[in-house]
Amino acid sequence: MFHASPLAVPGLLLIRPDTVMDQQGWTSAVYNEAALGALGVHDRFVDDRIIYADRAGNVRGLRYQLAPASQATLLRVLHGRLFIAAVDVRRGSSTFGRVGTATISYMGSEQFYAMPGFAVGWCSLDAATQILVKTSADINPELARGIAWNDPALRIDWPVKPDEIEVMIADTDQPMLAGQQDLL
Repeated sequence: MFHASPLAVPGLLLIRPDTVMDQQGWTSAVYNEAALGALGVHDRFVDDRIIYADRAGNVRGLRYQLAPASQATLLRVLHGRLFIAAVDVRRGSSTFGRVGTATISYMGSEQFYAMPGFAVGWCSLDAATQILVKTSADINPELARGIAWNDPALRIDWPVKPDEIEVMIADTDQPMLAGQQDLL
């Protein structure tokens, strides 16, 4: 039902569900607790949201939450294409500060999974991109944190020209990773 490919940083997966075609179109699973559990995804997702980016170049994140509200994240594109970057923010991790990236699309049906302990951000690659975001903890403004999307130490190669990027207002004044005081 699902197939997973680990990304460059442990804790990140690119998940591909089987797609079944018939005379009327196709169907594809988004979430199945047992099937994802077989891939090592054991998080209980408690919040689903749809996010709409009106144009290519919209950037959100890099965001995370502190414990006890750390979030696993599962992303799927419902329309368009999305570039995703996730940074390991677990201070004791051997991959602390490393970035994993992927591009997912509506047509590819891929999903991007990040376990708790990653700051996640993305950039829409098409106009009218719609994203389904599942998280394992509710949004908690007191525990919400962010990292500058353009932190040069992270070397994220955003696939949009700098003059085409539009950063969400909440993400414009985030500190660099090195300036974070209360990481996980």
